[in-house]
Amino acid sequence: MSAPARNAEAAARWPRRLVPELLDELAPDDPRAVRSRRDLRVVNRIMGHAGLLARALDAVVPGVPLHLVELGAGDGTLLKRLAQLRAARWGNGIVTLLDMNPTVAPATLDALGSFGWTVDVVAADALEWLEQSPGDPNAVTFANLFVHHFEGERLARLLAGIAAHSRAFVCCEPRRARFALVGSHLLWAIGCNDVTRHDAAVSVHAGFRERELTRAWPTGPGHWHTAETPAGAFSHLFVAQRQP
Repeated sequence: MSAPARNAEAAARWPRRLVPELLDELAPDDPRAVRSRRDLRVVNRIMGHAGLLARALDAVVPGVPLHLVELGAGDGTLLKRLAQLRAARWGNGIVTLLDMNPTVAPATLDALGSFGWTVDVVAADALEWLEQSPGDPNAVTFANLFVHHFEGERLARLLAGIAAHSRAFVCCEPRRARFALVGSHLLWAIGCNDVTRHDAAVSVHAGFRERELTRAWPTGPGHWHTAETPAGAFSHLFVAQRQP
């Protein structure tokens, strides 16, 4: 059996399944939500997503002028970590943090500003913003643990909107794999609350594997190069770059 056939068979045995995540249904100031966001910062460090994204973005960030757009930015902690890792290399620029309910603290904004970055926090639905805003075709868009919230027609709309607004796109998502699922059930060991534990397992079932995002990526206009690989112990990395 060929590799593509084996991949298709594996995906058919374990199809993506989206279930609402508890954090998305809680008010931003709900104590369980506040605790879960704190848990997620720890989980992100364990998964090494800042480093994974920084290395992937290195290949597609064009230098100056820099315009980064983060979808599902939450509290901006990940972008702050990227700034600490790469601000000297990427230079000054504009960064847009987009989230339905952004929770970016003033201290985080001050830290990003200290790197010479101009920060724009946007409270909006990603699909609506991508379809209605004028956008910047030279922007580099990225997302962390965000794209797995979409499937079917909504996923197609999301990726089409990103392609229309960006010269490149990078995302780090859960990997739909047995080892990742086992890991999600062990988060109690590092003190994660019930919201985080529930959402971690749900995220694995909604995650990606093989070349699922490549197949979902819009085919036109323009020519794109895509790369899609497992990353770290639990994650799935996708990179799309518009070709000249």
